[in-house]
Amino acid sequence: MHIIKMNRRKIENIFAMCILTVFMGQIYISPYTYGFRLSLAVVVLSLFLLYFKDYNELLICTLVGIFMFAFRGMITYLGSGNLNLRDVIMIYIPVIAFYVPFGLLFHLLEVRVNSNKPLNFMLTLWVCDSFSNLIEAIVRKVWTSGPFDKIVMAIIIMGGLRTIMTYMVYWLSNYYVGKFEIDQKEKYYKELVLFTSKLKTELFFLEKSRDEIERTVSFIHEYYHKVNDPDLKAPLLKIAKDIHEVKKDYLRVIAGMESAFTMKSPLNYMSNRDILLIIKDNMVKIAQKQEKKIIVTIDYNILFTLKEYYPIISILNNLAINSIDAIHNYGHVYINCLYKNDLIRFTIKDDGVGIREDKLNAIFGAGYSTKYDKVTGKMSSGIGLTHVKQIVKKHFQGHISVNSQVDKFTEFIIEIPYEKVGGGL
Repeated sequence: MHIIKMNRRKIENIFAMCILTVFMGQIYISPYTYGFRLSLAVVVLSLFLLYFKDYNELLICTLVGIFMFAFRGMITYLGSGNLNLRDVIMIYIPVIAFYVPFGLLFHLLEVRVNSNKPLNFMLTLWVCDSFSNLIEAIVRKVWTSGPFDKIVMAIIIMGGLRTIMTYMVYWLSNYYVGKFEIDQKEKYYKELVLFTSKLKTELFFLEKSRDEIERTVSFIHEYYHKVNDPDLKAPLLKIAKDIHEVKKDYLRVIAGMESAFTMKSPLNYMSNRDILLIIKDNMVKIAQKQEKKIIVTIDYNILFTLKEYYPIISILNNLAINSIDAIHNYGHVYINCLYKNDLIRFTIKDDGVGIREDKLNAIFGAGYSTKYDKVTGKMSSGIGLTHVKQIVKKHFQGHISVNSQVDKFTEFIIEIPYEKVGGGL
């Protein structure tokens, strides 16, 4: 069934090629004799043969010749009252004498193989075009309507022009397709880095939770041995066993994530510029999704690389999203990276709603949030800034601070020792 579908799709594609080539054949010049045309159909056909590399050149060109002969003959026969069917056939049957040699030469000269070699490509295609036109001209006996040398010169010149046109279209299409593919790969890469940074952060807190679970189990066991009441011992033992099972699940998840992250990666370092660009692109995308017009400005004083870039991206992305949420409709977010005296300082500043002074010391507490849904009144989890602070302090031995004025600005400053992130200048 799959083979049948593939064959059907090929047949449909070939039919479409024939129809489009025939229609483009209506754009032509006829310099010497009635019926002999130099058209743009050859440009379109050449492009089809280049793009559909698994299709047989001779088969396609033969079918195009038959379609071209049938279409032109039908139009002429129906539109002319003084030509009979035999005359029409004799006028247009030589069209096939162009397309069959064209397909044969296209294959023999390996035009497809030379498509990445501009000079060879244009020379071989020029030969295909000019020689095939010359065969058609001989079949038509065009020397009876004008000097044969001038006809040959016109064929060669037109073949050269069509070859140049074909190459330009082919090169431009490949350029823009290649550019689109690169853009898509960069987009995918940036999204993958953001996703991985989030997973890395979650792994950090899973490991933290694992330690807390182990402490809790130890505490329950210790309390279990101190309690003499049997009615209390049984529930305590069950709780300890249940928590132990949860801990084993945590360990399996952590082990799986750690094994994935310890796999050899082609990218061991990332520059601070690339990190800032990833954050900026993500901010622009989020702002557009929220229908906000936010200008994002990034800056750095020196270019350097970081080995521990996933946690850095997670931190900056978290704070950047907070800045977007703090801006109603229009605003500006500044992200700056300053390297000085072996210390990295990241600054994220926005001109949003700001934070009240009496709340500044509380925003890093678990469960605290300055944001809420105006419709439901439900507060957000507030866990983001807690995570940020713990990563900065415990993972990097760094420092985070915040300055803010209501309805004016909010500025987060993160300072991390450069030795904690690795890399090189």
